[in-house]
Amino acid sequence: MLSEMRTALLLTFSVIVATAAGCDPSTAPTTTETRPAPLAVLGSPTPTASLATYRECRGGVHAPTTGRGFEHKRSHLVAAATPNHSVQDFFAAPGTLVTLSAKLAYGDIGKDLEDEAVEIMLDDCSALAVRGTAKTDDDGLATLEITAPELPGAYELRFRVIGDGSDALSTLHVLPPGTELVVFDIDGTLTTDDAEVTRHVLDEHFGHIRDGNYVAAAYAHGAELAQLWSSRGFIVVYLTGRPYWLVEHTRAWLRDGGYPEGLVRTTLRQRDVVPNVAGVGEFKASFLKSLTAAGHHLVAAHGNATTDVWAYAQAGVPANVTYIIGPHAGAEGTIAVRDDWSSVVEVARAHRPASQPFVRP
Repeated sequence: MLSEMRTALLLTFSVIVATAAGCDPSTAPTTTETRPAPLAVLGSPTPTASLATYRECRGGVHAPTTGRGFEHKRSHLVAAATPNHSVQDFFAAPGTLVTLSAKLAYGDIGKDLEDEAVEIMLDDCSALAVRGTAKTDDDGLATLEITAPELPGAYELRFRVIGDGSDALSTLHVLPPGTELVVFDIDGTLTTDDAEVTRHVLDEHFGHIRDGNYVAAAYAHGAELAQLWSSRGFIVVYLTGRPYWLVEHTRAWLRDGGYPEGLVRTTLRQRDVVPNVAGVGEFKASFLKSLTAAGHHLVAAHGNATTDVWAYAQAGVPANVTYIIGPHAGAEGTIAVRDDWSSVVEVARAHRPASQPFVRP
C-alpha cells in the first residue's frame, strides 16, 4: 500500500533531490543566453459585460464537529495519531464532471484509514455544502465525482472524516477554456536549491535534533514575481516533483512566504519523484498537457532543471517565455535567469494584462 512506502520515501528523498537538478549533467543541454521576445500584441479583449465574474469561495460557515464515531475498532487505533491527510488541488470547466480524491492517513508514517466514511464539501461562497460521502479504500483514498459549479472561480474543498471530524482542505479551480496560466516549479526554482525541501522536512519530523524551525530558503523576488503575475490577472500553477504527502507542507510554505493562491500539484506515484525525464519530467509534461487539452494557455513557465525545460517544451511553452534559474539557465534557448528573479519581475511588470474568459474582481 502507499503508506508502506512513506518511510522509505522520507529517508531517500534527500538522496534523490540532491543527485541532479534534472537529467544527468553529462547529457544536459548546452547553455546559451537568449533575450526575451517582444511582448505579443493581441486583438481587442472580449467585452467584460459578457463575462462572468471569477469567484473566490473560501472559509464558508460550517459547524465544527468532533466526529460521530468510527465504524471499525481498528480505526480508533489508527486515528490515535495526529491526522496526516493530503489532497491535491483540482481543475474543471464550469458545469462539467470532475473526480475528487483525498488520502486520509495518520501519524508520521502515514497509516491509512481504511473503510471509513468521508464527507466531501464544497464552499459555494455562502457555506460549505455536502456534495456526497465516500468510503476510504485500502490505501486510505476517498473518491467522489461531482459536477463543478457553473461560475468560474476558486472553490474550497473539504474532506472530513466522519469518525473523528478531522479534515483536509484543497481547492477546485473552475476554469473556462481559454484561461491564461503561469507555471512555477518550486524546488530549486522558488527555493534556492533542490535539497532545501529535504532539510525542511527532516527538521520538521525530527525537530529534536535541531530547533524544529528550519524554513526552506527562497530566491529573492520569487514571491514578488508570482504576486505580480497574479495581480496582472493570470492564474498561478505550482507544479512540483515533491511526493503527495508534502502537499500541505508545500501550501504552508507558499502561504507563509507571501506567494499568491494558486493551483498546487505534487506527484502521486513513487516513480514520478525520480529527477529524470521518465520520472518527474513525464509527470509534469502530462499534467501541463491536461491543462492545454482543456483549452488553457500557458503564458510563462519558470523552472531550474533540465526536466523542467523538457516538460515545458513538451507542453508547447515557447522557449522565449520559459525562464530557467540556476546551473541550467538558458538551456535549449530558454531565458537565463541569474542570481534571483528580479529581471523577470521587470518582464512581468511590462507584460500585457491577462486576457481571461472571466472578470477578476
